[in-house]
Amino acid sequence: MALQSLPGARNLLGPLPYLVPSAGFSANFMTSNGNETYIIGRMRTSDGNSHTIDTTGSSAIGWRNNGVVFASGTTVLNVGLAAVDASNGPPGRPVNSAGSTTFDVKCAHTTATTTPPNNAWTTSVPTTGSKTIADGDLVAFAVQYSALGGSDFCQVSYGRAASNNSALFPFVGQYTGSFAGVQGSVPGIIVVFNDGAIGYFDASDVVSVYNNQNWNNTSGTKEFGQLYQMPFPMKVCGMYAYMSGSGDLNFNLYSDPLGTPVAQVALGYTNKISVTTGNPAWAFVYFPTPYQAAANQVLGAVLQPSTSTNVQLYYKTIANAAHRAADPWGTSGYGVSRSSGAFANTNSSLDHYYVGLLVSAFDDAAGGGGGGSGSGYVIGS
Repeated sequence: MALQSLPGARNLLGPLPYLVPSAGFSANFMTSNGNETYIIGRMRTSDGNSHTIDTTGSSAIGWRNNGVVFASGTTVLNVGLAAVDASNGPPGRPVNSAGSTTFDVKCAHTTATTTPPNNAWTTSVPTTGSKTIADGDLVAFAVQYSALGGSDFCQVSYGRAASNNSALFPFVGQYTGSFAGVQGSVPGIIVVFNDGAIGYFDASDVVSVYNNQNWNNTSGTKEFGQLYQMPFPMKVCGMYAYMSGSGDLNFNLYSDPLGTPVAQVALGYTNKISVTTGNPAWAFVYFPTPYQAAANQVLGAVLQPSTSTNVQLYYKTIANAAHRAADPWGTSGYGVSRSSGAFANTNSSLDHYYVGLLVSAFDDAAGGGGGGSGSGYVIGS
């Protein structure tokens, strides 16, 4: 095997760099009968195989809402999956009849059956239909009223992109008598197939709750970051994070973080060379000497304040540890923290910090080495 350098100044392995976690969720406010929020994208499956979602087994669709009222007793909210209309548009849209989506599989939420929880991650268990999805299939997810009573409403949540840009693909759309794209949208849903396999949209971010950690060198917990374990050798040349803070800090890369942590790189970052601000944004730092990691080596990408001035690092909480299949670090990664000694899982694999690796070389698998594959690595800038 041999490490081959990648062209360009940086290649990212970690969270999507156009996300704005500090902005929180945005949402489509659906207040009229027939209103719809939908997502179109390529769906990945957790094992790369075809799977079916129907009314049996583990079948479910996970999505986030910013608020739901089901008080009238007559509202029907359909949540499901459909084929994509390849003949009409732009903007893209699900297959439909006069705006009413033709669902292949759906859950019909009603007051009498299952009312979605308010302002929370929502699990919709299909009540009718079936859909088989292969890895990479073009799929539409949709939430639409087929009946709306009184002052009931639903707000379908999605993350936000930098500078309020529209994501060309995957993207969020809406139907309010006509189809339209939604500005600044970063979709994030989970499909659980009947055999328990996971489906998710490529280049999306699955989130139940956005949050941030504020701490300094006098806090009880001194370091927070993200665990990585990649199935190929690689050369780590730096780190990046969504953060803020006007004090000095270290970007630390640890080997064996869960056992006997060793700081293979401890890069001091001073606010004297940066913008002094409390407004969070993406920071990119480069190591003086890259670190060469072995295949399947466990690494910790960690921030450590070196002054009593607070650092603010953003993280997300997911609803179920199985949803890690949708993340660039795959199911082996999660948020970690420590005061001293070994690092620990911060929240049973549910918390994930927006800290990533800058990688300058990967194993080319020549000579019998293992390049490996994984869950949607973000490679590129």
